[in-house]
Amino acid sequence: MVLKKTLLLFICLFLVLAVAACGSKGNNNPSEASASGSGGQAGGKEKIKFYTFKVSKPDEPIYQAVQAYNESQDKVEVEYVSLVQNSNSTDFMKKLDIMISSGEVADVFMTGNEEELLERASRGVVEPLNSFFEQEKVNPEEEYNKVIKLDDQIYGLLSSSTQWLTVFNREHLEKAGLKLPEMGWTWDDFRDYAKKLTADGHYGTYFHTWGEYANIIAYTERPNPQLDANLNPIFDDPSFKYFFELRRAMEKEDKSVEPYSDVLASNYHVLQQFFAGNASMLAVPSYVVRAGLNQEKFPHDFQMVFAPVPRSVDSQEIGMTSIGGGGLAIGAKSKHKEAAFDFVKWMTKESYKYTHEIPTYKGVDGAALINDFFKENTDLIDTESLTKTLFDPRIKVANTFSVPYGSELKTIVENGFSNYMLNNLSFDEVKTTMTNEVKKVVEANK
Repeated sequence: MVLKKTLLLFICLFLVLAVAACGSKGNNNPSEASASGSGGQAGGKEKIKFYTFKVSKPDEPIYQAVQAYNESQDKVEVEYVSLVQNSNSTDFMKKLDIMISSGEVADVFMTGNEEELLERASRGVVEPLNSFFEQEKVNPEEEYNKVIKLDDQIYGLLSSSTQWLTVFNREHLEKAGLKLPEMGWTWDDFRDYAKKLTADGHYGTYFHTWGEYANIIAYTERPNPQLDANLNPIFDDPSFKYFFELRRAMEKEDKSVEPYSDVLASNYHVLQQFFAGNASMLAVPSYVVRAGLNQEKFPHDFQMVFAPVPRSVDSQEIGMTSIGGGGLAIGAKSKHKEAAFDFVKWMTKESYKYTHEIPTYKGVDGAALINDFFKENTDLIDTESLTKTLFDPRIKVANTFSVPYGSELKTIVENGFSNYMLNNLSFDEVKTTMTNEVKKVVEANK
């Protein structure tokens, strides 16, 4: 009897030890056991999450780029997380803010513009990139046409580049007997072209209601379109009076632009009147190029030809333009910042092969890129003038700086210009109002 009890006890002890050994074997890799959430190891790779407003579909170019990155190396695995299905960056940022405030960690996220990124940077949500570049002994401003900075800290890189240029309707240009302008042409020249291009059935050009169109010079030739380095309003800058008066003269005297009141009432898309043939030329960011291939939204049969954006009359520099775009940022609380930076860097240098967007990375062959993108669309896009415009070595971008409340300042200028045009006020009157309003916003954000 004692022998049977001893044998039974031995068998039970053996089974307990066997089960414990199996459990220990299944958890002998702590990193695998914790591979969940925004970090950990997945199949030997460090796992990070990328939050975007682009849809999670196989035909989405950003999705394709992320999958290509995952296949390009064996160190990092990126999980693609789309928070919205309408591709609306504003809705996306609201959801991302809620997610982060609830304690979720974002390794990498995309923004629709610089202001959205910098507003989060000012709240400590974004990790500065300076140390990563210093570690690699790389000067980012030599590698990229533009980086996203706040107080000398680089907080993001542009996922693609939109550059201000001038697009023409080739048919209207040739009918008016005009040559395509060269780099260095001025806004006075632009006014002259608009007068000569105006004919029965269409205006010479079109100006939209956005704040950029109140003074394009401020966006292409100044470090900040509303502020100086000390955060004082710059409405005493001669370009503001010049451009406000240029707009009024082109409408009232030359009749070469659609009246501002009509534009305001019609709620046009910024590209609508150009592609409808109602305006012969348009100063606009380069997203016009790809939009011109969307025949369902903008049906037209003319070829677009391109020239640089004009310079201010008193400027001695040529080639000045403005470059913007969506941002890529690393979350300040990410535990995988090195992996996140590797992904961000790759996206800025390689994703254009999938998105067919112009990169800000300088190490690309512009002519080959444009030919590859648009070789099947030369009936709509003159690739020679586009290449010359976008990749001219004389192109310069001012040493720009942004502020998180830039959208508020832009609205102030939009309202000031609207009062100037609709209420026939003098520039000095609206300048005083804009100056006071901008000072209030700056003071409130100190």
